[in-house]
Order: sequence, then structure tokens, then C-alpha cells
Amino acid sequence: MVLSFILLLLHPVQAYEVDNFTGRSALVRDSIQVLDRKVNSILDRAARESRLESPGFCSLAVLRQEILRWIRPDPTGILELWLEFTDSIERTPVGVRTSVYRDVSFFESPIMRVFGIGRSFKLSGQVIGTDKIGHFFMQGLDFYDQVREGTPIEKVLDTEHGEDGLWGLGTSGVKSWADIAADYQGYLFWSRLVEGPRPYFRCSEEGEWERDANFTWAEYVNPAWDEALNCSDMKSGIRTKVDLELRNQGLNCPVDPTACEALMSLEFAGYLVSPVCRSKR
Repeated sequence: MVLSFILLLLHPVQAYEVDNFTGRSALVRDSIQVLDRKVNSILDRAARESRLESPGFCSLAVLRQEILRWIRPDPTGILELWLEFTDSIERTPVGVRTSVYRDVSFFESPIMRVFGIGRSFKLSGQVIGTDKIGHFFMQGLDFYDQVREGTPIEKVLDTEHGEDGLWGLGTSGVKSWADIAADYQGYLFWSRLVEGPRPYFRCSEEGEWERDANFTWAEYVNPAWDEALNCSDMKSGIRTKVDLELRNQGLNCPVDPTACEALMSLEFAGYLVSPVCRSKR
């Protein structure tokens, strides 16, 4: 545990766990318009800067670098950090002591106690944690690079997602299936960046990246991103305390059991959907 903790501190990642239960009913305003504009402005800026960095040549490396400049963790993703503090988005005011993880001790989850709890907000009709944005872009890019290097996406989803180790059970004590669902959708985003029938960028005859499509979260966010529907696995001690707190709130996971049927219809559902939902088929 100590080694995993040190590695996590040294490695820039999305370290938050989130509570999609507490305060979810108070979320009214959807943030999709704000976040669509934010991402599209990042993509526009990346196109402009790439033309300055590599004039007359469409460098994919430069384009990716300019996109990641505004997203890359340092140690928390810039975009994710903005989500935590901006007044443009309605979020739940949840901290560790007011969350379903309130009774989890430092020894059970030191990462949670050090980094705290990420806040939840509504995006494209779904209640998700701010951490999912970092997962979408950063772990999604890692998935894409692994597949491009020859690893089948099924193997990446099954064994390379990290939630069983450094990014999940091995440090926070929580394996988030919703994180993996966001990772996979991020993989689809990066796969479409300059490829396929509707890429976000095309190389012009002048050798410059030009925007060819607008980004919208509506094409990627789905109920599997919601940890109150796509229930996380937890170490036994943490699970006992979280289940007790949920009962105190009059809740169970999933908060809507009928959602499991929709989750199981998703592509690669066997890799993205929690055993809890899979057992309800």
C-alpha cells in the first residue's frame, strides 16, 4: 500500500473518488452547453497552435500536444480542476465527511483521505463525477495508444484499465466500473480525432489541421458513467461502511435497478458494467 501511495503521488493522474449518491436529486442544471463550448475552444486553439508549431505540415504529435496542454494532469487535469471550482457549472457540495465514504478510515483508503472526494454534476442528462473528464481524455488516450500498438481493445478493457491496481482497488480501495466506461468513450474520441468518416480534424491541402466536426458530450456520456447506477466494487471494509450509509440515506446501488437493462445493451458491456448490474439481467 505504501509503495502504491508513493507511486500515485509521483504520477500525474485523476486521483479522486466520487460520490454520485449524496445530493444527486438537487442537481437541476445540465452542464452540456458549457462543457461543449469549453472542449470546442480547446480544439480550436489546438488547431491554431499546431499551425504555428509545424507550418505546412499536419503533425499529429503536435496536434495532440496542443490538445493535452489544456487537459493533461499536473497533478490534476487542468480541465478537471476548472470543473471543481468554476461558477459556470452546478455541482454537489460533497466532501469526504459528508459523503457515503464518511466512515472510511485513512488506513482503509489513504488516497481518499489525502485527495478527497471529487464533486458530481449533470452532463448530458447523467450524474457523473468531475473525475470522469480526466478519465475520458487521459486514460482514453492511453487505451487508444495501446490499441494502435496492437493490443486488442478487449484485452485493454479486461486487463489494462488499471482499476484493479494503481488507479483503483490497490490505492483507494474502490474499483470504478464507471471510470472504465468513461475511459472507453475517451478511446472512441481519440480514435476519431483525425480518422474515420467524421474526424474532428482534417489535413488541408496547405498542410494545416482544420476543424471538420464539432465536439459534443452527448455522443459519449451514457448512464454507465454514473457510479450510482454502474456500482463500484470495493474492499470489504469499505463496502460495509458505504452500504450502511446508503441505507441511512434510504438508497441502494443501483439507485434505479431498471437502468441495468439499458447498461447491458451498451457495446462491450461485459467489460464496462458492474457485476451488480450484470447479475440483474
